[in-house]
Order: sequence, then C-alpha cells, then structure tokens
Amino acid sequence: MTKKKLSKQMRNKKIKVLAYCDSPTCATGFGTVSRNIFEALYKTGRYDIDVLGINYWGDPHQFPYRIWPTGTNAQKDPYGREKVMAMIPQMEYDILFLLQDTFILNFVPRLLEQLKSAGKTFKSICYFPIDGTPKEDWIKTVNSVDNLVAYSEFGKRMAKEAFVDVQEMQVIPHGANITDFKVLPSVEVDDFKRMYFGKHFEKFIVTNLNRNQHRKDIPRTIAAFKEFRKEVPESILYLHMAAQDQGWNLLEVIKSYGFNTNDDVIFPENFGPNQGYPRAVVNMIYNASDLVVSTALGEGMGMSWLEAMATKTPVLMPNNTAMTEFITEDRGYLCDSGTSVGLTTVLANDNEVIRPLVDVDDMANKMITIYNDYPEAVIRAENAYKWIKKSMDWQGNIGREWVKLFDKVYKELMVEKVEGSIKDGNSKKVIKSESL
Repeated sequence: MTKKKLSKQMRNKKIKVLAYCDSPTCATGFGTVSRNIFEALYKTGRYDIDVLGINYWGDPHQFPYRIWPTGTNAQKDPYGREKVMAMIPQMEYDILFLLQDTFILNFVPRLLEQLKSAGKTFKSICYFPIDGTPKEDWIKTVNSVDNLVAYSEFGKRMAKEAFVDVQEMQVIPHGANITDFKVLPSVEVDDFKRMYFGKHFEKFIVTNLNRNQHRKDIPRTIAAFKEFRKEVPESILYLHMAAQDQGWNLLEVIKSYGFNTNDDVIFPENFGPNQGYPRAVVNMIYNASDLVVSTALGEGMGMSWLEAMATKTPVLMPNNTAMTEFITEDRGYLCDSGTSVGLTTVLANDNEVIRPLVDVDDMANKMITIYNDYPEAVIRAENAYKWIKKSMDWQGNIGREWVKLFDKVYKELMVEKVEGSIKDGNSKKVIKSESL
C-alpha cells in the first residue's frame, strides 16, 4: 500500500484504541499520564478511545471516552486482571495500549497468546515505569508487546540490564500540563496563601506533593524539615497527601518528631488520595510554595517536580533513578541519596528491590542553602520553567511524540493487513487453478 493510500485510509477511519491503565478521571500519577496522552490523541480527531480504567468505579465523567471500571470483579483484584482478560477478546481495537507497572502486567503474555489464537489483528504498545532494579521476569513480560516505551533513559538502561534480549525501545518522558500548571499573578497567590495557609501565609512554605506510600518515604521529609526548622523557625511543612493512607499514620509520625498540625506541619482537609483536589487548586498550592521537595526512594519519572517547574517554583529532589537525568544543576537541586550501603533499604511488599534512601542531613543542608540564597533558587526555577515550556509540555513536544508513535504503529498495522489480504488472495487463486 502506498503512503498516499495509507494516509487516505487513516483520514477516513477512526483509529480505535483500547487502553488498560489508571482511568484519566483519577488523581494518581498513572491517571495524570493517561489523561494527557489521550488528550493529545483525541485532539487529532482521528482516534476513538476506550479505557479499561483502574481506580475508576463508574462515576459520571466529562471525558470523551468510554471508560469501564476494572476494580469490581469476583477476584477482588483492584487491577481487574482476570476481568480484562475476559473483556479484551470481545472488544474491537486497532491498538492495545498498556500503562502500568511491569509486575502488574504479568497476565499480558497469556492475553496476547489468546488474542493471537483467536485471530485478532492489532498492534500493542506498553508504556512502563522503572524506578529501581527490575526483575528479569518483569521485562520478559512486557517484551511480549509489539512496542515498548520507557519513561527515561534510566528505565531503558535498567530494563536492558535485567533482560539482555529485550527489544529496542523508545524513550518518551512525562510532560507537564502547562495549561493547568502555570505561573499566577502574585495578587492571586497572596490571596490564596492567606485563605489556605491562614496564620502561616508569610512563612517559608516547604511542600511535598506525593502520595503517602512507603516508596515516597514521607517520614524522611519530616526529619529533614525538623533539622531545617532549627535554622529557619519561620517556616512550615505542607504535606499535600492523606495523613493516613498506604504508608503511615502521619499524624502520629509528626507527633513523634515533636510537631503538631497547628504550628508545624499542615495537611489538606477532606482529601481523598484517588480524587485529590481540583487541578486549579493544586496549581495554586505550587504557586504558593517556596520550595517543593521529595524524599522518594525512586521514581519512574515523578510528577511534582515537573509541575512545580511549570509554576517557577524551586525544587529539591533525591539524586536517584530518573530524577538524576532531568534535574540538572541549572534547573533545580538534588540531595544525596543511596550514597552508601547505610543509605539503602529493602521495603516490605516491594518485590525485594534495593532502594536508595535520602541523606537527611544533606537534604536539610540543601534546604538551608536554598533559603539563604533564594535569588539563586529563583534563577534556577526560571531556567526550569523555560525548559518545561520549550521541551516538556504534554500537549506540545511530548504529545506530538505520542501521536507520532501511534500513527506509525497504525500504519504498520495497515500494511500488515494489506499484505495479509494479498497473500490470502494469492493462495485462493492457486487453489482454484489446481482444482481445474
């Protein structure tokens, strides 16, 4: 088939995508990623998207996609793996898109074999995070998919080290949604700070916007802030997360560090980890913060530093995994992480991955450095903002990369279909001639 005919066929037919991922309706990191990728595809006018949505429970939504909840199933599996194994063979799609941790996708080789045996013709894409050292079986699992996309060069390298025969893969990093996350007028920000932070609005506000889960290691943020507070008493720590979730009862943790929620550490009110706050409010929080930090034990990419950069807010992140690749000295700050055996750990129920711990003393010292030379932090934040606007906009460079990939994969599918039909046609002619 010629390029001209392929292009005409693509214009005349909606390309059907079936996605298995966190629903674009939810406030998780995966949900943010799916929401932005689908938006880029949908805006072309050429893609029709169905979503088998993790963390979606059937509530009404405003997205122009059909979304089915996967978490309601007889197995009580929050990922609904057996459920989607039964659903996917019955659905129509040109491209099957998978976005999830590799170890959750353990059913995919079985699914693809089942679809192949049933004669389904489609292409598959898997976008997967690597935030540590993966197991060989995890990479073998996703290697069954037609096209692999890693979040970062770090993820790509670790995947290759885990399974040397893994196919070649593309790297597309996450972006920042610069429509939702942007710099606001100082008058608006000041009004918000007075309303949201109350008596603390004039203090130096250190903010951590991560889920309260073990991999984010929130107690280490609190420990570093305690050291920083000794030097900068007019400061407050804001933890934008549920005080009780998958990780710790953080109300008890801050009490153990001698803090309280009136004077030292603040949490959002009426906060659901899957629903979060409206993005407009989160954008206000970024703008109102003086410094955005994290003590994560590894990130496939990380979202808070990207979104903070889009609001010109300085960032201090751990010098580990994918963050090392993107947070350069002229864009932000990195604190030591995993620099000795004593700064590593293995978490329970975390697949025995060795994780790098943040050096609390170094983090506290970097926080003090930032506070004492805040004009330098502002310069770095300005550089980061320019980089985000130029290279890391979800609906700019990053979105175009995704559209380009999906278009390429669909063209390959069309070529295979045409070649297959020609082959079938020739076979029929041969059989017919032999029978005469």
